[in-house]
Amino acid sequence: LAIVDPPYGININNNMGRRSGDKKSNYPKVYWDNSTPDDKYFKELFRVSKNAVIWGGNYFNLPPTKCFLIWRKPQISDQMSFSMCEYAWTNLSGTSKEWIGVSNEKDRIHPTQKPVALYKWILGLYAKQGDKILDTHVGSASSLIACHQSGFDFVGFELDEHYYKLANKRLQTEKAQMNLFDFM
Repeated sequence: LAIVDPPYGININNNMGRRSGDKKSNYPKVYWDNSTPDDKYFKELFRVSKNAVIWGGNYFNLPPTKCFLIWRKPQISDQMSFSMCEYAWTNLSGTSKEWIGVSNEKDRIHPTQKPVALYKWILGLYAKQGDKILDTHVGSASSLIACHQSGFDFVGFELDEHYYKLANKRLQTEKAQMNLFDFM
């Protein structure tokens, strides 16, 4: 199962939504969001995965699907400028589904960081025991943390060295946490 969030090609430096009270983004200027992945990326993604969840699917030239996933973000203030929802294209069977929640994680390290709970919801719906999860654009490692917490094997890639280091640190911190099941 591939769960990916490739660049949407919207030049996020100029389009990053802000939460109420934010003066300016603290994220470094990025260049990875100036264009979308080419057809070779999607061809290879479909070659290596049986099923795929692709965030920002509405920005790409993908075949029609009946099973869009929608992340609805309740607006806390009229002054917020980020999107009220995001779409993920899937090649999964079934009908569209909606998850409602905000990305209010205190350890937000990436401008397009998604909540771990969102990824756990997707895994709970579509991942099967024994699946290996692929994320080709790890970003903040939310997907990998969800896989770790849910007991799935995973592999992830991140080309941006700055975000690779932050994501790796975030994932290692999560892996170092103990839980009750470690003692059972």
